[in-house]
Amino acid sequence: MAGAIVTNPLDYFTQLSEAASRIDLATITAYADLLFDAWRRRARVFVFGNGGSAYNASHHVTDYVKTASVPGRPRLHAFSLTDNIGLTTAIGNDLSYKEAFSFPLESYGQPGDVAVGISCSGNSPNLLHAFEWARKGGLQIVAMTGFAGGKAKDLAHLHINVPSDNYGIIEDLHLSIGHIAAQMLLNRVTSEQIAS
Repeated sequence: MAGAIVTNPLDYFTQLSEAASRIDLATITAYADLLFDAWRRRARVFVFGNGGSAYNASHHVTDYVKTASVPGRPRLHAFSLTDNIGLTTAIGNDLSYKEAFSFPLESYGQPGDVAVGISCSGNSPNLLHAFEWARKGGLQIVAMTGFAGGKAKDLAHLHINVPSDNYGIIEDLHLSIGHIAAQMLLNRVTSEQIAS
C-alpha cells in the first residue's frame, strides 16, 4: 500500500483530525450548492471511483437519494457508476478499464449534469478519461482527492482536497464530505419545501 501508514490508534486519529482541519470548507459548501442546483434543475449527478473510492461513490449516492429525500418533493437524480459490475467488467474486458467510467458517462450524461470523481491520488486513468469526456460533453466536474490533488484537480471545475498521504484517512474524510453534503442538501430541500 502506497502512502503513509500509522502504528497506533492515537496516531491515526491525530492525523485524521489534522487533515480535517486543513480541508477548505468553502469547497464543501460549494459542492452542496452544486448538488442543490442539480436538484432544482432535475439534472443528474454521476459519482465514481476505484477501490475504496468505489464504495464511497455508492455510499454518497445512497445518502444523496435516500438521506436527502423529503416526502412529497422530487429526489436528486444521483447514480453511482460503480454499482453495475456487469457493465464495468464488460467494458474492462472488451474495451479497456480506462473506459470504465467514460463509457457509461457517455451513455447517460447530458450537458449540465454533474460528474463527481473520487480518487485519493487524483491520477486514476479511468477517472481522468471520464473527466476529459465530461469537459467535452458539457458536464460540471467535481474532483474529490487526497495527496496534492494529482491531475484531476486541473480538469475539475470544483476541487475538494483532503491534504493527507494516508489512504484510509483520505477515504474516511471523503465519506464525511459526502455525509455533510447530503445533510446540507436535505436542509436546503426542506427549506425549499417550506418556501414553496
